[in-house]
Amino acid sequence: MANETVINPQLQNSTPTAINNDIIEQYNRQNGITTPANQSQTISENEIICDKYIVVRQLEVTSGEADLYLCKYEDEEYVAKVYKRQMAIKQEVIDKLLTIDSPYVAKLYETGEYNGFPVEILPYYYNGSLQGKQFNEDKLLKTIIPNINEGLKALHDAGIIHKDLKPSNIMLNDDGETVSIIDFGISSAIEGDNTILVTKTGMTFEYSAPETFKGIYYEGSDYYSFGITLFELFCGYVPYANMQPEELEQYILVQKLNYPDDMSPLLQDFISALTYPDITSRNNKENPNRRWTYDEVNRWLNGENLVIPGEGIGNVGKGALPAFEFMGEEITDPSRLVKAFAENWQEGMKQVFRGNVTSYFRTCNQEIMRKCQAAEEEARTENGKDDIIYWKLLYQIDPKLKGFYWKGQTFESIAAFGRDVLDRLWDKDESQFPYYASVLSEKLLSAYVNLTQPKNEKLKKAAAAIEDSYELELLNGTDMKRTYFLMAYTLSGQKLLLLNGEQIRTVGELYNYMRSVYDESYDKFVTLCHKLVDYDGNLDFQLETWLIAIGKQNEIDKWRDSLN
Repeated sequence: MANETVINPQLQNSTPTAINNDIIEQYNRQNGITTPANQSQTISENEIICDKYIVVRQLEVTSGEADLYLCKYEDEEYVAKVYKRQMAIKQEVIDKLLTIDSPYVAKLYETGEYNGFPVEILPYYYNGSLQGKQFNEDKLLKTIIPNINEGLKALHDAGIIHKDLKPSNIMLNDDGETVSIIDFGISSAIEGDNTILVTKTGMTFEYSAPETFKGIYYEGSDYYSFGITLFELFCGYVPYANMQPEELEQYILVQKLNYPDDMSPLLQDFISALTYPDITSRNNKENPNRRWTYDEVNRWLNGENLVIPGEGIGNVGKGALPAFEFMGEEITDPSRLVKAFAENWQEGMKQVFRGNVTSYFRTCNQEIMRKCQAAEEEARTENGKDDIIYWKLLYQIDPKLKGFYWKGQTFESIAAFGRDVLDRLWDKDESQFPYYASVLSEKLLSAYVNLTQPKNEKLKKAAAAIEDSYELELLNGTDMKRTYFLMAYTLSGQKLLLLNGEQIRTVGELYNYMRSVYDESYDKFVTLCHKLVDYDGNLDFQLETWLIAIGKQNEIDKWRDSLN
């Protein structure tokens, strides 16, 4: 049997490749061709293509560039791809494809013509493409990633840039496990010692690397598409869906992929390495800030720990650091190292500012080494700033850090910190007030949000409002409890008012509680009212900040205006 497979119905819904018809029309004019750029051919059953392949039927697949026919030759099934344009697949690409013998690249059996239009004879993939399918991480790591990597190597070794890698162009082989790359309709050949190709061509924008929008292609451009393809195969959607090409071109240069919570850090790191946008260091093997291609992917698959370009750390899921001895522990995970430094604040600072951390990273990560050197230098020139310099360095060592760490206290998130503040305020525990003051005086909340949630504009404004409140209270010499309650409610997301042991969630519940106190005793009701609003018309700190948290700021403002 030939290497079988079906071009599946899911292809009908796949993202089409945008064909550059301007190039086609120019070619047609230069060569005296009057046929329209795109023209379907109708081939009847039992007709013969390429002298020996008998047409069985046309496959019901929507394709912008070709019609597909199921054919037979000596009882084996094939697919005849009949292009709709006369300048379809380049001869130099055909010549190179015919030299490839890889189980991960669709074999090109023969080429020919039908009524002057190019024809390719390809395997018939009855399991269909990967379009519309989702896979777990284990399947991606064990089969799909290695197969595609080897398929791209075979193409690139032959001097071919695919230029349109996406799920609909990756087919499941007969075994239902391995995959092969197909569809070379817009592929290009690189000749001689050239490493890049500058050309105008078709493209599928959602999968295209930043440089391709400027007509620049190289091996790494296919690997960028590989990364986006993996994102879709895991998530079921592309990260840049429904964006216009001009928007997409600008967006992907500055914006990192937004990964779902159920994707492991290991897979996130891998996709980030494939989709690193900057290609200026592509030929410098010593520079970690270069998009991964075959060698890096192969080493990563074989268990080698590599630095993630643009991230400054190794693969979190692989334990990507040589052992660093700290507080009696040998640490290899960058996240664990940062947390250990955070939990042992003073000892960690000693390691950093004595140069031990710089020396350590000199052997495994030049980028972090330079950041450590910069922190050392800043500490020498900025007196009294060691804590904040050290804090910033922790988030530079591990840019994926989500915990809130400061002066030896660690919280798994900013929300967890806010909840701890609220619990202590409810318990009338003022022991942490100096700690809260140091957090706010250094504007750590705003810095933390900018580092960990840069797109969360709402949280940015909330953090700035808390810090402004602190500065105002400090200037006026007033009680900081209001600011601390505001910080607690804002950061924790808590919507609970604790009043005389009663848990109140809504204004309606507050009214009902006050009514019950009134019914019980008028004197108790008066006492409660004066607790909530003092004789000068000031709201209780907890009550005011709780009302703000549940969206009643306008009502508070109107009430205050009514007092004037």
